Amino acid sequence: MPFMFETILSRVKWTANTLVARLTTLYEYEYPRTAKEETGIDKEYHIKLWDEDIGAMLVSMMRLAGYSEQSQKTHRIFFKEQVARSLGLYPTTYPHQSAWESFMTDDHTPVEMSWSWSGNTPTPVVRYAAEPISWHAGTASDPLNSEATTECLASTAPLAPSLDLRWYRHFLKHLVADDSDGQHDTTDHLSQEFIAFDLDKDSMTVKYYFLPTLKSLACGKTNLELMEESILSLPEADEAVRSSLKVLTTYIRAYPQDEQPQAEIFAVDCVNPANSRLKIYVRSRKTTFDSMLEMMTLGGQTPDLTRDAIDSLRELWCACFALPNNPSVTSKPLRSKEHRTGGLLYYFELRPGAALPTSKVYLPVRHYGKTDDQIARGLSSYLYKRGQCLEGGLSYYEGVRRICKHRSLKQGLGFQTYITCAVKKGVVSVNAYFNPETCQYSRG
Repeated sequence: MPFMFETILSRVKWTANTLVARLTTLYEYEYPRTAKEETGIDKEYHIKLWDEDIGAMLVSMMRLAGYSEQSQKTHRIFFKEQVARSLGLYPTTYPHQSAWESFMTDDHTPVEMSWSWSGNTPTPVVRYAAEPISWHAGTASDPLNSEATTECLASTAPLAPSLDLRWYRHFLKHLVADDSDGQHDTTDHLSQEFIAFDLDKDSMTVKYYFLPTLKSLACGKTNLELMEESILSLPEADEAVRSSLKVLTTYIRAYPQDEQPQAEIFAVDCVNPANSRLKIYVRSRKTTFDSMLEMMTLGGQTPDLTRDAIDSLRELWCACFALPNNPSVTSKPLRSKEHRTGGLLYYFELRPGAALPTSKVYLPVRHYGKTDDQIARGLSSYLYKRGQCLEGGLSYYEGVRRICKHRSLKQGLGFQTYITCAVKKGVVSVNAYFNPETCQYSRG
C-alpha cells in the first residue's frame, strides 16, 4: 500500500510539473511547431507496448547499475508518460514495415540504450536516446516527422534543471529541413532529430542530435559545410571553437575525395552554452587499428596518446572483435562489410575555451563482432581487469544476458551496437550501446 500511494503521488507531481514546464518552455522558447490531433489510432495500446518492452529494459539496466528504487520509478514514469508516448506505432508484425524507418538503429527501432563507464568509476551511468515519431510520420500529413520532437523536448523540463535550449534553437534553424525546403528525394534515411538522456539520481541531462542530410540536399551543400557554417554563425563561437573547428575540417578535407570521412551527425548538450559541447560525428570506411589512432589524434595534431592508453585501446579492440592481441593486428582491416553504417564512427568535441578537439571512437561491433555472446564476454573481461562491473560485482556479460530477454546472446548479432572508447588524462572510458531490437524480434 505505501509503495502504491508513493507511485500515485509521484505521477500526480509529475503531471503537474509537466503541465507547468510545457507552458513555460513553450512560451519562453517560442517553438515554431504545433502538434495535430490525430484520430483513429488506439494510442494508449501502443504506449503500453513501448513501455512494457523498452521501459522494462530501462528499469533493468538501472537496477543492474545500482540506481535506487526511487530513481528507477522517477525515470520509468518519465519514459512511459513522455518518451513512450512519442515513439509512434509499436511494431506488431514481423518483419516490421513502417511508413517511418528510424535511423537510430539498423532495424529501425527508435531507441538505443547504453551503459557508460567514465574513467575509473566502478559502475556505469544509464543513458538512452530516442527519435520521437508522430503517429502519422512518413505519410502525407507529416512527411518529415516534424511534429513529435517539440513536445517531447518540452516535457523534459521537470527532470532537467539545467535545461537550456539556446543552442538547440540556433542549430534547429540551420540543420533541419521542413516542407518549405521543397522535395526531399533521397535514397538515404529521413531521420533528422534525436533526443538523448543521461540519467542522474533524480534528474537528467538532455542532449540533442541533428542529422542534416535533408537540409544539406536542399541547400546544395555537404553536411560538413552546413555544420561548419552553423557553428561559425553561433554567437558563442569564440576563437578557441573556431580554431578547433579549423583543425578538424582541414584534416578531413586533406583526404582524397574517395577516402574522405563523411560528417553525418551533429549534437549539442542542452545546457548553458558555457558548459556545452559541439559534437561532430564522422564515419570512415577505414577499419584498421592504426587508422583509428590516426583519426583519434587527427594525424598527431592533438596530444599524443600514451603507450599505456594505446595498449589499452588495442586490448579493447581485440576483445570486441575476437582478434589475437599481438602487434600485427594493428594494420589488418576488419572483415569487409558493405552496409550504410559500416566502417568506424568518430565524434569530435569542440568546447568554448578549448583550442583543440577531443575525440571518441565508436566500434560497430554489430557489424564486425562474431556474436553478441562473444562481444559481451570480451568486453566483460576487459572491464573486469579494470575493476569495472555492475552493481554488486556482477559482470558485464551477466548483465547483458539479463537485459537481452527476447533471444539468446549466442543466437544473433546486433543487440550490442557500438562499444565506444575515449581517452582522457591517459585513462580509457568505455560505453556499451544496445538496440532493443523491437522492430526485428517478436516479444510474443
